[in-house]
Amino acid sequence: MKVYISALAEQITEDIVTLRKLMKLVHSEGHTLADDWIEPAYTRESKGVSLTPEEWQKIYVDSRDAIAKSDVIIAEVSKRSFGVGYQVATAVQLKKPILLLRRHNATESAMAMGIAEQNVDFQRYTEANVERIVQSFLRQNDIPLKDMRFNFFINRQIYNYLRAASAKTGKTKAEIIRELVKREIDKDK
Repeated sequence: MKVYISALAEQITEDIVTLRKLMKLVHSEGHTLADDWIEPAYTRESKGVSLTPEEWQKIYVDSRDAIAKSDVIIAEVSKRSFGVGYQVATAVQLKKPILLLRRHNATESAMAMGIAEQNVDFQRYTEANVERIVQSFLRQNDIPLKDMRFNFFINRQIYNYLRAASAKTGKTKAEIIRELVKREIDKDK
């Protein structure tokens, strides 16, 4: 499963211990990061490197693409951040499962707590319980890489096409649909 971690890149030195713990948890649960941006951001901030507008544009595009290809999002939302909020909103629009993590002693954010989407889980954490919270979220949203059953309704025209294509090719209707979907996925790459 691909996991995107969203957090405030500015002042990352204050949160690096927690962010490294999140990355370690993702890997220890057998998952990968959709974008491994945390260490490069930490290095930049530690050295006081300023980014050009072009570099910020690349970061924006990379994060947007990483969110799109990720299976789940973990967002550290203890500090107010337009960028993290935008990334969370993007993930909400894409119907991604999202874990919003807020330190137990951080001030309340009406926006974060007001997200009432079914796929958004808001949790307060301490260093003692963050591991349990993240593991639970990852396990709850882990879909094995095996074939899954999916039912949907089609109209008569689609049914007739699938039946004729099945007879012509010797493939099942399900095989034809899978091939069509795979072609669409390949077009998006």
